[in-house]
Amino acid sequence: MVVLTIGLWFGLPLAMRSAQNRRIKELCKRKKLIALTFDDGPWFNQTEIVLDMLDELGVKATFFMIGSLAQKNESLARRVAEKGHQIGGHTQNHLDAWRVGPIRGVRDCRTGMQTLKDRELPVSWFRPPKGNATLGTVLSCWRQGCRMIWWTHDSGDTGYGAGISNLRVSQLLGKVLPGKKKMMPKEELILPESRKNLLLSLEETGGVVLLHDGNRTHEEYKTLTLDCTRDIVRRAKEKGFRFVTLDELN
Repeated sequence: MVVLTIGLWFGLPLAMRSAQNRRIKELCKRKKLIALTFDDGPWFNQTEIVLDMLDELGVKATFFMIGSLAQKNESLARRVAEKGHQIGGHTQNHLDAWRVGPIRGVRDCRTGMQTLKDRELPVSWFRPPKGNATLGTVLSCWRQGCRMIWWTHDSGDTGYGAGISNLRVSQLLGKVLPGKKKMMPKEELILPESRKNLLLSLEETGGVVLLHDGNRTHEEYKTLTLDCTRDIVRRAKEKGFRFVTLDELN
């Protein structure tokens, strides 16, 4: 019984994520769609820059906001909505549901969504920090009337390298085994060659791209977010792709 419970608690969200990724890739390839998503904001001196860039590029995106940051930066959070971008929840304090107790993880999810709703920010999607969800966070999300979403492509703008989210065994082991995940050297990460495979994959299938507009440990990562976004938009538009928010992924 214990093994079954643990399997459902962690395994069901993984199965949901895998099925969702397959569906999104099929849909985006058929309709030539790309959804840009930005996590971990709103953050001054980063979110504003991202918003200005999106205006310049003429595309809309989805921003997954941390509740505590939306409280501190309420005017900036409202500006995102006023610009016509979509808003999603990203917990109250960015707790990893796999690393905290079940009650704490569910509470962080629920509180974060309520914080956004209390500020009359239109929120209908939720993304778990680091992509780690449990059955508890799934149920909490549903009770809040929101849909959970992951991503099909990682821009690599947090320092770990760009990649495609295929949920391989090696990726899963990296999530659960102890030890710090190895970051790429900054001098390699900022090179255009580091995102070559990411861009080629998006040109072939489209998908949901993970980017970040939150606080960054290095200035190079801020620049990387902007450079990567511009590359994606420029090359994808040349291939006839359309940029959409998550509500348009139907």
